[in-house]
Amino acid sequence: MNENRPSLETSEEQDSLPYKHCLNCGTELKGMFCHKCGQGAVSKTPTIGAFVLEYLNNAFIWDTKFLPTLWNLIRRPGYLTNEYNAGKFLSQEHPLKLNMFLLFVFATLFVLFSSDDMTDSVNDLVEHEYTQTTWYFNHLTEDGEFMAKLEASPRDTILVEVPTLLAKEFPGFLYNVDAIEKHSSETAEQWRAVVPRLLLEDNILVADDSGCYRINKAEASASASEETDMIKSVWSKMVKITSQYLPMLLLLTVPFLSFSIRVGQRRSKIPGINHFIFALHYTAFLEFLMISIYLLHLTIAPPINVMQWLVIISTCSYLTIAYHRAYPSTWFKSIVKSLLTSLLYMTILLFIFIAICIVACFIAAVEMV
Repeated sequence: MNENRPSLETSEEQDSLPYKHCLNCGTELKGMFCHKCGQGAVSKTPTIGAFVLEYLNNAFIWDTKFLPTLWNLIRRPGYLTNEYNAGKFLSQEHPLKLNMFLLFVFATLFVLFSSDDMTDSVNDLVEHEYTQTTWYFNHLTEDGEFMAKLEASPRDTILVEVPTLLAKEFPGFLYNVDAIEKHSSETAEQWRAVVPRLLLEDNILVADDSGCYRINKAEASASASEETDMIKSVWSKMVKITSQYLPMLLLLTVPFLSFSIRVGQRRSKIPGINHFIFALHYTAFLEFLMISIYLLHLTIAPPINVMQWLVIISTCSYLTIAYHRAYPSTWFKSIVKSLLTSLLYMTILLFIFIAICIVACFIAAVEMV
């Protein structure tokens, strides 16, 4: 009797609609969403927030599935791959769009923070006393006439304050009287050394008010200026290329990772698309890990070696567990195959990095001509 009568909830919903027919296809609306095309009964003039949310919904499927998908990706390695390959598409975000959203977040962080941070790190490296002194001494060793004079020059015992590793790398310049093992770092420390007098006469080593000799920083900096300018230029080009094409480069690695997995599973008859789905999910985890590591770097800034070990342990453990679940086998085989996959994948990433470096060097060389 009441079967065809609309419920109170439906009637109230109908009354609250801003219009009665879908603006997209013209179908009469029975609820807040068109049953024919799926468009919502939203205001014709959306707010800025609604406009951005609509973009996220279309570009990244930002809905209730995203967080559960991300949680399963982190907590249950290999689970999403098995579910997707079993045909359960609607219960999780599409792997490619999951990657796109994480890449969007990572690229945003990279552009906002990484460029200056990485540039400052490289500047500190190339302007370090040890680096510039090494380049300076290398230039001197290429001068045959200078090296002949250095060999014939009398020796003096003096107090120096220079990076101690230079005594090992350039024994013709510095002879350490004390045991070098006492000073294993690259920082400049005071120690007594036997040096050719020519280094003092040519102001390569200069004395301060206390009588301690140091590398002539002005000469070292001037000598290393060409290398310094080239490295800074190449690095800035690499950062620019990476920031512009980072999402594309990371997605470009997915087919290579899929190929690496297929090599490890060459005897199986698993379709290639299954390897591709696995590669997408693993890449999504790597992107989430990079985001997390960089946020740690920006906030609590743990030591670099701690973050390195965290990355190594996380990636290796995750890949092994995911491998074991997605390609059922013994743990030993899963470990061996995951290591093989990681080695091949890292080799491919190294070639991509070298390619970026070559392109950056070429651009920098053209600009400096």
